[in-house]
Amino acid sequence: MNKSLLAVAVASLLSPISNLHAQQASADETMVVTANRFEQSTESVVAQVEVVTRQDIDRIQAKSLTDVFRRLTGIQVSQNGGRGQQASIFVRGANSDQVLVLIDGIRFARAAKGGVDFSQLPITFVDRVEYVRGARAAMYGSEAIGGVINIITVANSDNEKTAVSAGLGSLDYEELSFVSGTKVGENGHLNVSVGYDSDEGYNVHPMPGINDGDRHGFESRNALIGYVHNFDQQWSGFANFRMFETISQYDGSYVDYVTGAPVHSYKEAEVQNSTFAAGVKYSGSELKSDFLVNYQNQDNWNYEQSLGKNSASATSDELEQLNVQWVNSYKLTSALTLSGGVDWRDEAYIVKPSNTEYDRTNVAYFAALNADADKLFGELSLRVDDNEQFGTETTYNTGLGYRYAEWLVVKAAYGTSFKAPNLYQLYSYYGNAQLEAEKADSFELTFGGLIKDVDWSITGYDTNVEDLIDYNYATSKYYNTDGESQLRGVEMVVGFDTSFINHQVSANFQDPEDQSGEQLIRRAKKIYKYNAVVSFDEVDVSLGYQYVGERPDFSEDLAAYSLFDVSVNYYANENLTLNGRVDNLTDEEYETAGGYPSPERTYYVNATYQF
Repeated sequence: MNKSLLAVAVASLLSPISNLHAQQASADETMVVTANRFEQSTESVVAQVEVVTRQDIDRIQAKSLTDVFRRLTGIQVSQNGGRGQQASIFVRGANSDQVLVLIDGIRFARAAKGGVDFSQLPITFVDRVEYVRGARAAMYGSEAIGGVINIITVANSDNEKTAVSAGLGSLDYEELSFVSGTKVGENGHLNVSVGYDSDEGYNVHPMPGINDGDRHGFESRNALIGYVHNFDQQWSGFANFRMFETISQYDGSYVDYVTGAPVHSYKEAEVQNSTFAAGVKYSGSELKSDFLVNYQNQDNWNYEQSLGKNSASATSDELEQLNVQWVNSYKLTSALTLSGGVDWRDEAYIVKPSNTEYDRTNVAYFAALNADADKLFGELSLRVDDNEQFGTETTYNTGLGYRYAEWLVVKAAYGTSFKAPNLYQLYSYYGNAQLEAEKADSFELTFGGLIKDVDWSITGYDTNVEDLIDYNYATSKYYNTDGESQLRGVEMVVGFDTSFINHQVSANFQDPEDQSGEQLIRRAKKIYKYNAVVSFDEVDVSLGYQYVGERPDFSEDLAAYSLFDVSVNYYANENLTLNGRVDNLTDEEYETAGGYPSPERTYYVNATYQF
């Protein structure tokens, strides 16, 4: 990390990733678009926000998005084993399907069962991640209870460099990528990204005497092409296409409950996802307006590897989603911005081979007023979602911040949110067409500031969720629970420099409870994280540490664990960078999902040539 980047990191509301946002004025403001759907300085955002740049991703040598998320404040990762296995996250105790995931500002079409599997999303074409904690339904609608994660790709980047990267690692890991950005004429810009990675894996669900010797690996291919054209200083247009295909092996072995005989099952899951987006943008001195259309299609297969995906026992489904959105912002004065727009979405769930199709349409209107004066800043937003399946939901959010001094900034926010039942929960064999949307209200209070070059913040939050959707194993149906689930906690973040070392420390103390007062499955009450970057002229070293406390699972309690990861980057010259990474440095034995041991110590090496 160079000196200017260290200065930015110290002058920001620091997170476990080096580029968190400034709460006090600085010459190097961090700008975000995710919090309120228009570009603004993080100093004017009431919510807690973190930004991860491509440089951050490369510095820690992240092999997947879960590697990035593990370092972020308030996030806990749960995964059924190693690379390519199903991975979900919890944000401040909120479930994975209560966290809205965007790709380039558009809702990502979820898997059939509703939760985004982060192990499937390729990191090759990721340019930036913006992470907003807390309720954002008044901006985005369903699922934005715990927060919003916006994965911004290289599709609209103005980068004019080309890089080729190759790497090897433990478990026969291989990776190869090509990313290029170039000008086309005077007013155009073309971005291309292609990536491949795979590993042979290990036995992620060992059952002695049944699946001995099995290895559950992963293979991914991805590509992206994007073009941006500037018609003049105010008008621009864009079009892009991206796709990824993943194949992962997993264990389906079991003991027959009638005969008691073991049954070996070696299965594969295949995902094919493609997305096309196009739009136009107007950017004037006061008015900014974006109009875009986005179409997503995802096919999913599950089958016995020996039989293939065309076998009679294979299962498959298809998910389609068409989005149209129009977002506007107008600067009323130097301190006031009015924004609003329309979101239209049609989504379909298709069960194969019968080709039974279930679909629904959602139309939403939203408006917001944001203020940023000398001492005060705040936001007020309202959204109405009209869904043909579950009716109308109205959500709102209000927040106020006060800059008392450099050493103290106070922020408070209150918002309502909801999560609509997904199409699988409604219409599958296990579905319940009478399900209602989950509803939540959230309050948070933050104190932060800069004291003698130590950046600090403390946030308390309280979220209550009604009508939580759960699965009844007795009836094999989804249902709405009675009572309220409560997600309460305190998160503390501190960042500082000592000589050439940048330190980031966070601690989360949370109490995620279901309607019966029991601790929610797989959610720890204590999470500690420490991240450091040691910078020299030609070398930087990144160290990551996390402690996750014990937590209940379906049939057993999961033990607490501590993990150390380290990565080294050697900048041989202006073109060539050599990298090394060690995950689970102390070879800790741990599980984030019961019965699925996480990887042992693993090693990776990588070389990147840029021209």
